[in-house]
Amino acid sequence: MALVAGVCVAAIVGVVGVGPVTSAIGCAWQQVTGGGSCTTSSITGPVGASADDGDRRDAERDTRGNRRDDARGDRPSDEDPGTPPEGGTEGSDAYPGGLGPGVPGTTVPGGQQPPPWTPPDQGAGPYAGEDPSIRDRATLAAAEAAANALSGTWPDAARNLLHFLGNSGETYEQDVDSMLESSSALTEAVDAQQLNLAALAVEQARAAGATGPMTFPVNTPWNGVYITKDDSANWFYALGGISYNQTGSVTVTPPASPGEPWTYTTTTQVNIRDRYNWDGGKSTRIGPLTITDEQLARLHRVGLAQEFTAVGTSSTQNSSGEVP
Repeated sequence: MALVAGVCVAAIVGVVGVGPVTSAIGCAWQQVTGGGSCTTSSITGPVGASADDGDRRDAERDTRGNRRDDARGDRPSDEDPGTPPEGGTEGSDAYPGGLGPGVPGTTVPGGQQPPPWTPPDQGAGPYAGEDPSIRDRATLAAAEAAANALSGTWPDAARNLLHFLGNSGETYEQDVDSMLESSSALTEAVDAQQLNLAALAVEQARAAGATGPMTFPVNTPWNGVYITKDDSANWFYALGGISYNQTGSVTVTPPASPGEPWTYTTTTQVNIRDRYNWDGGKSTRIGPLTITDEQLARLHRVGLAQEFTAVGTSSTQNSSGEVP
């Protein structure tokens, strides 16, 4: 499960005092219960209700149980070879340890594609296999109001929720540069991986007896990282746990004098994958009503919204240093 439970509908409670969300729910609820029609002003006007803090804490606590799933990366599939499973993506095989065969010099052919990726969970179930109810449409109205109200505070969280509610199911590009700028968890994971790649490249160049620069192509296996609310609230609510890999190259150069360290330069791009879905058991209470993950998951099952695969590639990341 990629999306943090209670994501945008729960999150908006703490951002705007649930005004737009509660108004939309109440407006839709009036229609469900025969209370009459609603106007645009009644949807966007403030309401004095407040969220139940206990439900929000429960939602955050329950997300911890999903971290193992989010960090699993890709897994074997029962599909035919070469055909990605539903929600998965195609790609090129990762190199052992992330490094391909080294060649003398400072360049290697580029254009590596990330490895094939499989979603780590099954999501909400089949799309549009059930008929929508009036209550489902009330949930849809509430979620749309939440996403629009959230857009100025957590733009990527709002953007992803609106894409889910837009019901296309199309693969959706993510701003990986923004993730790297906002999330220390992702940045630290990427930096550590680059250091490991440099050390492995030096080890292999030494074993090959390199006397000058040697360059290795890079295509790492998928790894998992979890972006917490404290790390980046925007990306916590937008995706939460993601799979990431790096493609590019690393060049290592032996020292000019014996006993000095080797030097390295990495030139890579960070790629991410995630499946945006709702399969948790969390909820948030807004005024007299409760919005649950199950209600949002049901929007997928009744065909009013649709899960999608989140993908993205960063700009080129450069690093350099020494390896003893």
